[in-house]
Amino acid sequence: MKRFCCLIIAVIMILLLIGCSTTPNDSSSPLQSTDNTLIRSETKILVAYFSCTGTTEKIAEKIADKTNGTLYKIVPQTPYTSEDLNYSNPNSRTSIEQNDEDFRTEIAGKIENFEDFDVIFIGYPIWWGKAPKIIYTFLEEYNFSGKTVIPFCTSGSSGIDSSIPPLKTITPNATFSDGKRFSSRVSDEDIAKWINDLNIMKNKDTLYIKIGENILEAELTENSSAAALAELLKDKDITIEMHDYGDFEKVGEIGTNLPVNDERITTAAGDLILYQGDKFVIYYDTNSWNFTRLGKIKNISETELKNILGENNVTVTLTLNPSK
Repeated sequence: MKRFCCLIIAVIMILLLIGCSTTPNDSSSPLQSTDNTLIRSETKILVAYFSCTGTTEKIAEKIADKTNGTLYKIVPQTPYTSEDLNYSNPNSRTSIEQNDEDFRTEIAGKIENFEDFDVIFIGYPIWWGKAPKIIYTFLEEYNFSGKTVIPFCTSGSSGIDSSIPPLKTITPNATFSDGKRFSSRVSDEDIAKWINDLNIMKNKDTLYIKIGENILEAELTENSSAAALAELLKDKDITIEMHDYGDFEKVGEIGTNLPVNDERITTAAGDLILYQGDKFVIYYDTNSWNFTRLGKIKNISETELKNILGENNVTVTLTLNPSK
């Protein structure tokens, strides 16, 4: 009897160990990486789309899969019927909406964490050469400041170009990438190539800061502000006259405005900050405020940075090519 009880206990222990070693299936997570992912999972991407017939939806699903993005369907408060979509009827719902410049279609639902996303793909069918009015509603509901917007559309033959200017007008503080029209027969390979060519923050750029005889190396942050700075530096280096402020930073005018992604930040020595959209700041001490983070100088102490920056005004050159 004793041996039988021991045997039963041993079997139970084995079953418990097997149960504990089972790994839960996370395949339902919208941010999970897949073998088809073209963009790193750290990049916060939203793929928002409106689709009545399913054509745009299929493209959006493929984009979300290949970018590791979060998929979001824009749904009208009142669904469209087949009669509503009768483009040849001037009295159909879509005809009335598209011909009224001020009309806005009501949306059901809301994205609670929209501020978390850096890159927003927006997909829609082309109606009368424009995006459906529900897309206008979507753009007006959220703060797109500092976001990168990538429009894509589906149509039988109409292009996307005429639909984009009104969207830019609604979101003046967003950065728009070139849009893309897809047919219903587009291949996965063509979608993948388009995404790859967008080059959306796939790798962190290295920024070099020349101060006298010193060249400091910094890693740029993955946001639209740093991406815009990197784009400027691809054309030419930027030289900035910087002065001291508050005994914790050097600050100077960039000469242009960059998109902002402000957040509450407590700085440390080596932090690179964008202030008010047009000022480049190098911190050598701590400060707390709403800033946009651009990057971080690598492998330097507070004392070393203070010595290199000095106590007076300093000329700083930003470049992506330290050999220039």
